[in-house]
Amino acid sequence: MSVVEISGLRKHFDAVRAVDGVDLSIQPGEFLVILGPSGCGKTTLMRMIAGLEKPTAGSIHIGDADVTELPPRKRGVSMVFQSYALYPHMNVYNNIAFPLKAQRREKKFDRATMRGKVEAIARLLEIDTLLDRRPRQLSGGQRQRVAIARAMVTQPAVLLLDEPLSNLDAKLRANARDELKDFQRSSNITAVFVTHDQIEAMGLGDRIVVMAEGKIQQVGTPQRIYDDPANEFVATFLGSPSMNILRAQSHRFGFRPEHFLPKTLQDNPNNSVSFDYFVKRVEYLGSDRLIYGYVGGHENELTLAKVPSNVRAALDIENEYEFAVQRENIKYFHEASGERIEAQMAGADW
Repeated sequence: MSVVEISGLRKHFDAVRAVDGVDLSIQPGEFLVILGPSGCGKTTLMRMIAGLEKPTAGSIHIGDADVTELPPRKRGVSMVFQSYALYPHMNVYNNIAFPLKAQRREKKFDRATMRGKVEAIARLLEIDTLLDRRPRQLSGGQRQRVAIARAMVTQPAVLLLDEPLSNLDAKLRANARDELKDFQRSSNITAVFVTHDQIEAMGLGDRIVVMAEGKIQQVGTPQRIYDDPANEFVATFLGSPSMNILRAQSHRFGFRPEHFLPKTLQDNPNNSVSFDYFVKRVEYLGSDRLIYGYVGGHENELTLAKVPSNVRAALDIENEYEFAVQRENIKYFHEASGERIEAQMAGADW
């Protein structure tokens, strides 16, 4: 049984269809990531789950209850915002305890019970030594953990996280991802995480929901979405560098830069498709060389190759080489719709 069940959900702002017919099931204990570019509707979708936006149409069930018309406090969800929204005049203890104080009369628990709840969640997030500090005395990572503790202290059915790592620097963001994933696993809470960062999505998500223009483009595990994109948008949105897309006579086809290698390096050259490749520029990125060039017959389309630096292969600029891609790594897309098509439908024209 799913924790959250979304059916036919829509949110229109006059002529703008921010969310346009979303159906989604979120499973117990799952870390679900909603990924997409700015303006795709991912934050609006999360805000409707939280009750901060009223749907134009559709329904939201959390557990057995239809919460579509319920206010946020009656939904059993908590949300961590991008800015953390900590109260600067309160210490860490009072920031975490704030939602419990709001529930105190309704839940009928005493101060000792409240302190026990705050201290337990603080220990779980390893901020129990910071309870007397103010937010200005904390690092970015510590503030993030305080915001999560405040959201978790009420024991919500679903934890909603709206780009909570975007304010951290790159190194701290990597550590925070690891801590967040460990915490979610140890607590077994159902979490929904919104981001536009594909690295966060691939590293955190049990499943990823890829959105564009208010619609879900694909739902699946990180590996499934990366290896078998449903359409050209998903293929090019995930991956760094993104998938190369080239035009043929009746379709478009693509392959990832790490699959585009000199033919002499292919494990199974007899099962590969060869291309003449003219090298224009080489970037050395430590573990890899990023090659910029043009495939014969597609001189108007810049094509990238990603070759491990420890592979001995001469790749000089202004020279042409024979590169290849394994047939199973070539994806084909409909010319008009961008949807995936089978290889036999595309034919063999390159």
